Amino acid sequence: MKGKIKTIEFLKYIEILGQRSSERLVNGFRGNETEMEFIKMIVSDAWDLVEHNEWGVALENLISNLHEIDFKIDEKAIELAKSALEECGMKYKDWKFIEDLYEKN
Repeated sequence: MKGKIKTIEFLKYIEILGQRSSERLVNGFRGNETEMEFIKMIVSDAWDLVEHNEWGVALENLISNLHEIDFKIDEKAIELAKSALEECGMKYKDWKFIEDLYEKN
């Protein structure tokens, strides 16, 4: 259950970061869409998975999709992701690529 709580914390934070996302076009699920549209969509998908007790899948999908479009995140997001991954029983070293998204503000 702690994994679910940590995943929700990460998800809420990505929602906040998504509000500052750009209008740059990314290659999303439906073709070209803005970064903002894509973030809203993947966050919504993650919430659906969490509601169906699939928070580990939600976390995996969210991190993979953020990496796919090179969405920039801060140190807090990385720490929240790391905590969620560990609580979900995943090895952070397998997801360390999330650090590629780090951008100092």
